[in-house]
Amino acid sequence: MAQALERPVCTARIAADDSVEVTIDRVPYEFDSMPAAIAHVVSIADDLGRPVKLTAIDPASVTEPETRLIVAADGSVTADASASTKKRPSRGGSSRVVTVDDLVPEPEQTTRPVVATEPAADLNEHQPAEPSIDAETPQTLPKADVPQSGDASELSVAGPRPETTAGDTPADNPAPSNSTPTPVVAEAGDPRLQLRRETTTETPESPARHGWRGWCNQRLGLSLAASAAERASRARRTRIQRPLETHRTVAVLQLKGGGGKTTTAYHLAATAGRVRGGNILAGEFNENQGTLAERSLAGGHDRTTLDLIRNLDTVTRRTADLVRYVRPQGDDRIHVLASPPEGTDRTRVDGRSVRAAHETLRSLYSLILLDTGNSAQSSTWRAAVDVADSLVLVAHNREDDARLLEATVEAVAAEGHGPKLARSVLVVSNTATNNTERLTRLREYAQAVGLAGTVVIPFDKSLQEGRAFHYDALHPATVRAYEEATATLIDQL
Repeated sequence: MAQALERPVCTARIAADDSVEVTIDRVPYEFDSMPAAIAHVVSIADDLGRPVKLTAIDPASVTEPETRLIVAADGSVTADASASTKKRPSRGGSSRVVTVDDLVPEPEQTTRPVVATEPAADLNEHQPAEPSIDAETPQTLPKADVPQSGDASELSVAGPRPETTAGDTPADNPAPSNSTPTPVVAEAGDPRLQLRRETTTETPESPARHGWRGWCNQRLGLSLAASAAERASRARRTRIQRPLETHRTVAVLQLKGGGGKTTTAYHLAATAGRVRGGNILAGEFNENQGTLAERSLAGGHDRTTLDLIRNLDTVTRRTADLVRYVRPQGDDRIHVLASPPEGTDRTRVDGRSVRAAHETLRSLYSLILLDTGNSAQSSTWRAAVDVADSLVLVAHNREDDARLLEATVEAVAAEGHGPKLARSVLVVSNTATNNTERLTRLREYAQAVGLAGTVVIPFDKSLQEGRAFHYDALHPATVRAYEEATATLIDQL
């Protein structure tokens, strides 16, 4: 292989969102990811007919801000053995600036994420969700330091043993019996228990798996620490994966048509499905024709909520009975139950039938998100709010949405469900013309009425104009926002 020379001078500076600015002899080029940046450097090496040296710069790294690489024309990348990686002295805090992309602070060190407990067998035709590659890898817990002297007894909850001297006789020290010794009860605050708690919660962080650091770890065999953004992602996913003690139902509310209820209900369910797995349903229970069926995957049939209601007496709590009415959503790992189209007999879809259908569905799904209608006077709307354990209030960053958000909250309180607001979440979808002043007002209003939190979904073209839902087409910032919204919701459940 030809020798890599010092020219051209190539650097790759990684931003907080893992985008990369490559500079070739002071000429900058912008790329969305490190692999795309490397591909450009490979083309340079191919033009020169020899490898090129590349310095990857991560301003956020505490200990390894620079990684020296050699990029060959065949696309291979190796560590530059001629120049050691530049390291900074170890210090306490991280230099990465926390931005809106980080969404949540770094969590306390925890053990492995738990898997959601399900009330019934999985209804999906595919396999249950595989463990997320973002989940922390379980690590061997560090052992407490045991003193080498006779002070080892200080670490034992069973208390100290009597000392043995040369003058002791067998009568003084009888042989151990098979009886179970009486344990010493340690009260709260005992330093021995405190030591044990601290020891069992110390687990080392997993190396980076995503972004340019993850790329370097995979390609070069390095062990770079995860960025603040990746650690925040792990924290969100851990919150989403928390077990639910029993079934939970969430009603998605906004008295304005086109207010984003269907989009929010589907993507909260899909986020939970992708991160938690298990039996999750997004269903339409309202007096009007919705768009959930049109924007989600077809299920090979056109049966709807109305068909389920008509045949409830034949539906047992077996999964096979329900498959005829729901529509699996592929990689989103959820089911959709759509409302009937216009022109059908909607008189059967009322509050009483909604409650009856919900009673059957709750035995088969661990989490249900109900896409509701636009009228607080409707019996279906009242029934949905009544059976819900928590609420998601939605609004676009528009003035009419803000006004109707207030009307929605007032309607919930008027039905006697004001206490549910304390465990409810506001999801605001930004528009192309973001109004920061109105967004501030929406946040302040949510806080004033006692909502548990507000999450803002950035403007995303893939969600506009009634397009079909395609989770993988969402911008990464949108995915992060839906993860935070789902995590905030699970926090309340």
